[in-house]
Amino acid sequence: MRKVVVKFKDSEQVSTYNIVSFKTDKRQILIENVREFVANPRVESYEIIDISEKLLNSDSENKKYESKYERESNKLPKAIANEITQVATSLKGCTKKNVDKWNEHLDFNLHTKLNGEYGFTGAKRLYNIFGL
Repeated sequence: MRKVVVKFKDSEQVSTYNIVSFKTDKRQILIENVREFVANPRVESYEIIDISEKLLNSDSENKKYESKYERESNKLPKAIANEITQVATSLKGCTKKNVDKWNEHLDFNLHTKLNGEYGFTGAKRLYNIFGL
């Protein structure tokens, strides 16, 4: 898409118009009328901008989501495997009471791995902690 940015002599503001092949709005200019429009004596200055070029030169880049937690892949004991995978997939049931029960089967403290976050956030963390 192309646009024309125009500064008129009688105004301090800059106006922007879309260059189109079929006009549906008053802020649009037909392709065949662009030269005539910018040749108007009221036009002080103008610039034609190609929008795709503007987007390519922008400073912002799309970044992939990066989790603040690394995947740990700790061993998941068979005694609690079914229960933990159910909580992790349903995102419900990650409570302090359940974590206390699971800690009996683990060789590390799950409370510290969860950083005190239970509920939905804690259930999501179970994926990274156990490498599910």
